[in-house]
Amino acid sequence: MTDNLRVSEPLEPGSRLSIGPRSVFRRIVLPLLVIGAIVAAIWWLESRGGDDVSPTGERYGPVELPTALQTTGLEIGVQEGNLAPDFLLGTLDGSEVRLSALRGQPVVLNFWATWCAPCRQEIPQFVAAYERFRNEGLLVLAVNMQEGKSIARGYAEDFGMKFPIPIDVDGEVGDEYRLLGLPMTYFIDRGGVVRSVFTGPLQERRSDTDVRGAIEQSDLEQRIAQILGSGAP
Repeated sequence: MTDNLRVSEPLEPGSRLSIGPRSVFRRIVLPLLVIGAIVAAIWWLESRGGDDVSPTGERYGPVELPTALQTTGLEIGVQEGNLAPDFLLGTLDGSEVRLSALRGQPVVLNFWATWCAPCRQEIPQFVAAYERFRNEGLLVLAVNMQEGKSIARGYAEDFGMKFPIPIDVDGEVGDEYRLLGLPMTYFIDRGGVVRSVFTGPLQERRSDTDVRGAIEQSDLEQRIAQILGSGAP
């Protein structure tokens, strides 16, 4: 029976063992694909902002406005004259913000994204306005729409955005505010009332003067002046 057995001859020095296409895929390509999928999943989770639950266990997104902060005769909504809908979101710096906790401060609530060219056009105005009016209590909330911390961070640093940047991971707050596009901005007074809404990029300040020699205010300055002087609780 030993005559029927074949003994493999040793490979000569310098010779190579041939590997078929299936073997190459199984041994090399498939492991690389698995590693790539794992890396992509980790990146995706981090770019989405991580967990969408507050450290207190409350889920980020729209929340019910506390009864104590509801005003008789005013509806909760996004139209002018409505009480602004409440929300809780994690921020770029690792903290969190609840809109209703800001009652007593005038708030410029802006929705934006890094891919939005008009957003880039108007962000410097918000940065300048915040520096100018923050001592009067003004707060700018720049809500990033569904991009996450890793994407928004470099953008915020480049533009010097020192105000809170909440991350709307699932876009639910944007849905609650019925966004018609980006950018979109809500001007909320000290009493939590929406005083005006602006869709699209706010225009730059004009340097021309009227017949009285007064410098015209930009749309942003006019709307900020409105919420600075109204809605005191």
